[in-house]
Amino acid sequence: MPKIVDEQTREATRRRIIHEAAREFARLGFDQASINVIAEQAGIGKGTIYLYFENKRELFLAMLRFIAQSQLTAIRSALAQDGSLDTRLELLFRAFVQLAEEESDSFNVYMSALYGVNRAFQAEATRLLRDYSAVIALVLEEARARGEITFQDVDATALMILSLTESFILSARVLGQSKQILLLQAKKTARFILQGLTAEQ
Repeated sequence: MPKIVDEQTREATRRRIIHEAAREFARLGFDQASINVIAEQAGIGKGTIYLYFENKRELFLAMLRFIAQSQLTAIRSALAQDGSLDTRLELLFRAFVQLAEEESDSFNVYMSALYGVNRAFQAEATRLLRDYSAVIALVLEEARARGEITFQDVDATALMILSLTESFILSARVLGQSKQILLLQAKKTARFILQGLTAEQ
């Protein structure tokens, strides 16, 4: 029994470190982020971080992988629902709104690794981008098999849907739109995206 408790405690500490690391890396970027601040915010000593992660780079990579796993789970869960492509695109939009609101540090770190101050980790973030796109592509394949859509380039369409969704939410947040306002726009945005995609079929 104590071994299980120790493993649970260790995993809880690891998650706490990653959570605080996401906050610090989102705030300052990789180069300026401080291991001392991350440790202090996690309620542990600096040396304890090195029991979990070899260095700051390994911590950042572990954090990106954790973000990937967490966000992909949310996206897959949203897209696993039954319904038309229109409905599933709305659920995808809602999932991204939730992630951007409830996991804003993680969302911002991921975006900064793709496009901003943390681009030294772009390759890792690009893998997540490809995974997101692949999940959306599967949904499009299903919609095509049901006759909802007829376009052939599913991969390019999946990337377009992902880009439109992410950039819209990111821009709306920068402009100060609340989660509630974004969620109210989910159905209309999904329809708009789908109409745009099917207009050229």
